[in-house]
Amino acid sequence: QSFDPENPQLLEYGFLMDNVLRVQNLSKTHNNYFELYPNPEYFTFEERVKYFKSEYLTINGRNLDRACKETDVEVKIGNGYCNITSLSRQQLTCRPPTEAAAASDSPSGPEVIVRIGSSLEYRIGILSYESSNIIMDWGDNVVFGVIAGSVVFLLIFVALLVAYRKKTSESNRVLRNMQEQMDILELRVAAECKEAFAELQTEMTDLTGDLTSGGIPFLDYRSYAMKILFPNHEDHIVLQWERPELLRKEKGLRLFAQLIMNKTFLLLFIRTLESN
Repeated sequence: QSFDPENPQLLEYGFLMDNVLRVQNLSKTHNNYFELYPNPEYFTFEERVKYFKSEYLTINGRNLDRACKETDVEVKIGNGYCNITSLSRQQLTCRPPTEAAAASDSPSGPEVIVRIGSSLEYRIGILSYESSNIIMDWGDNVVFGVIAGSVVFLLIFVALLVAYRKKTSESNRVLRNMQEQMDILELRVAAECKEAFAELQTEMTDLTGDLTSGGIPFLDYRSYAMKILFPNHEDHIVLQWERPELLRKEKGLRLFAQLIMNKTFLLLFIRTLESN
């Protein structure tokens, strides 16, 4: 029957004697009981063979010291015994015997057995004393693997760096070539534009000279407009520019135009019109 190890079962005890009732239940008389705890449990090694790495051996378990002491526990390794140094709730620590003392007939190595009293026995696993050489070989392999991996990584990094530098140099070279070509093209376009502008100036000068030297007749805007609107009417009344009344009207309109351009006059003029 399982029960909580934190709360042990209290058992009464006493003696059955002829006509002696006061010793039949000593627990009630002296308020003292037997405390019943669950059996301790020792766990096996996680690996099939445990390699002895240090001076002490640690065995894990549960409820190891609730109902027993170090003197109640015996740890046997092969043909030798492991000297128990400490016992706690979840661990037992002992000093294993020498390899020669622990030698056994088993081909796999000495077996670790924990005995408690004469009824409880736990087979923990196999203990190997060859840990130092194995660990050393394993460590050498790890070191060699790390060095080899580092060298390969360094070579890959150098190769990538060289490829990157080469790619960057090629890109810079292409960029410089494009910049030089753009500069040359810009200079060429500027020269062609300058030459074309000079040729255009020369042609305009020649055309102006031809027009001036040829004596092409031209009229002012008013005369041109009157010739277009009233052809073959040279004596039309509109063409009589020198009449005094026309000169007065034109002068008045010119003065009025000047006043219109004056901001103060324009505001007063608009306000006067609005008031009327």
